[in-house]
Amino acid sequence: MRNAKDSALPERIPVRTQTGFGEFVRSSRIRSGKTQEDLAGAVGKSRRWLQDVERGKVAPSLPAAIDVANALGYEFIADRSIASNLLDEVFEDLA
Repeated sequence: MRNAKDSALPERIPVRTQTGFGEFVRSSRIRSGKTQEDLAGAVGKSRRWLQDVERGKVAPSLPAAIDVANALGYEFIADRSIASNLLDEVFEDLA
């Protein structure tokens, strides 16, 4: 169940790059009212590690990225991008 702070968070956020993941983490952390210390502690990492993730300097391992997303109230879902779907349609029309 989402709390009042979570209601300000978007339901879905597309993340396509390491920098994009960092931006997602930072904006979601701030919107949820968590400090870097709070979030880092929740996932068993240092504040410095989280700073580097938020700046796009560090690519977290998949398990660490999942832990961060979960601590922010999100889960990973792999969707085909809209661009991929559009390309599939173009190639189908050409066939």
